[in-house]
Amino acid sequence: MKTKLSIVLAALLLAGCSSVLVRHDYEPSTDFSALKTYAWKHDVQPETGDVRADNDLLNQRIRHAVNHTLPLKGFNAVAREQADFLVDYHVTYQRRLDSSTFTVGIGGGRGGRYGSVNTGSNISDYEEATLTIDILDRGNGDKLMWRGTGSRRSYMGSNPETSIRIVNDAVGRMLAKFPPQK
Repeated sequence: MKTKLSIVLAALLLAGCSSVLVRHDYEPSTDFSALKTYAWKHDVQPETGDVRADNDLLNQRIRHAVNHTLPLKGFNAVAREQADFLVDYHVTYQRRLDSSTFTVGIGGGRGGRYGSVNTGSNISDYEEATLTIDILDRGNGDKLMWRGTGSRRSYMGSNPETSIRIVNDAVGRMLAKFPPQK
């Protein structure tokens, strides 16, 4: 019994770690193999007017995660004027609705009678946070070459360790597909 409980708990923990929905898009004609160096498009992240996104702690965590991940993939940080590509990011929040229906099945063995009871729907709202990382062609007017997005429910009450883990997971999963393999 203890083993089954451990497996269920491990599965729940792993499911919690993979709650970021990641998508990618890129310009297929780009020769990504020529890219070796990068720089940030902005020294200071531009303000959006949304206090949730205009957050110095979040900014530091995203930049640290990107600056940790790109060198692991063979890219070197350099001055903007020397960079092959620029990195930019955006954080947005959107209110979403979620609904679930609670259904209970009741069955009987004799006569083949079965039934179910629907107790109704539960509708709730939540904030979805989306992190978008853009890879821009510095030599071509900062043209977008690659975009990764990661979305998940926002947990504004998270502690610093949880926030760091969430950001590192999202950035790592997004940049796992950069550069794209043809």
